[in-house]
Amino acid sequence: MKERNKNIRATGQCAALLLAAAVAFAACEQEEPAFRPHPAEYITFGMPALTVETRAATDGFHDDYPLGEPFGVLGYCLSYELGSNTELNPNSGTGSWALKKEMAPPAVFYNRQVNVSANGVCTYDNPRRWYSDGTGNEGISDALTNTDNFRYSFFAFYPFDTNPDDGNGGFRITPAAANEAGAPVFTYCMPFSGNNANAALDDTRTPDPMLAMETDMRRGDGMVNFNFNHILIGLGFQVNNYSQVQDNNTTGPKDGQDLTLYSIKLQGTFYRTVTVDFTGGSGASVSYSDSNDGLYSGTYTLFDSAGGTVIPWQQDGSAGSISLEPEKYIRLLAGIESLGFLGPNGQERRLLVKYRFGDGSIKEEPLERPSNFNPRPGTRYTAQLNWVGDAFVLIMEGDDTWEDGEAGDGNEGNDDILFE
Repeated sequence: MKERNKNIRATGQCAALLLAAAVAFAACEQEEPAFRPHPAEYITFGMPALTVETRAATDGFHDDYPLGEPFGVLGYCLSYELGSNTELNPNSGTGSWALKKEMAPPAVFYNRQVNVSANGVCTYDNPRRWYSDGTGNEGISDALTNTDNFRYSFFAFYPFDTNPDDGNGGFRITPAAANEAGAPVFTYCMPFSGNNANAALDDTRTPDPMLAMETDMRRGDGMVNFNFNHILIGLGFQVNNYSQVQDNNTTGPKDGQDLTLYSIKLQGTFYRTVTVDFTGGSGASVSYSDSNDGLYSGTYTLFDSAGGTVIPWQQDGSAGSISLEPEKYIRLLAGIESLGFLGPNGQERRLLVKYRFGDGSIKEEPLERPSNFNPRPGTRYTAQLNWVGDAFVLIMEGDDTWEDGEAGDGNEGNDDILFE
């Protein structure tokens, strides 16, 4: 009898739980669905895109926008009245971005966080309406007309960081407030500082910062679809054992020996900041600083093998048998020719390779950057570190470029960031 009562109590408890779950489910079904702004009335964002080639995950760059991570937006439309920095001009909405950017404030959005769900759905707090004819528009008391032809311009940045000066890097942005006029200027700061060239640099702290823009959009264009552009370069090293190749390009059965690699390090002084300025022409001007605040020093470790990794030689040089593929790609600021690549001219940067050839002693050899290495933002470089004969030859060429893409409107003229 006790066992039967116990079963009855257990059955009753299960029934109660099922009833509670059914009530909760019914209540959920009766709840109003989440508000979803319509693109014809509200400014909405489509799933952000990247136009890139598929590559190994070890290169540290995104092939697709990282779902679940937010980006920030600045939005423009109306410019100020001539001679004013407080009164918006209701007749300026139809003007192109090129004509009004000097006098327009980012009053539509300023540093607005846009959240991207795991499914690629973009949302943000307090959805903003497009301007509409008549009165009652946000931020302006005048009656508006011809708002279907108002032109909006949007600028996006990733990662979204509300405190870029906390030591972890990020974007500094001007204008400094939503009521300040002027096209945006983004200054990205790397998450490093200091002038000790021997200090270890953790490359995993550097994100994959990106920018995007969409100019002269009208309400009828629908969702704002960003195509993001990378602003850093990727650098990795492939090591090849061509020890069987002699100065006269001949080979022989006794010419080659195994190459044992222990470490590859990049040491020196590098750019800490890059400024991407949209106040000029149709593209973006890029500048770097050689001031102390604009630089950092340290040592990146790209490969490390305490016991050494053997790269064998093969008489026939068969594919894959004489090469060590890049273990990682580090992210760096490119620099410019007039100031210096990777860091200012006159500041040391060198590659340190620790190795042993054949049965010889372990050596660490410094190698300088080839003079023909001219890196550009948005490019991945796999440097060829070739052991030829009895010495290293360093060749640095780009192998993957993030190509200019187009946003959802199909117009390549208004969304590609051209680094000038």
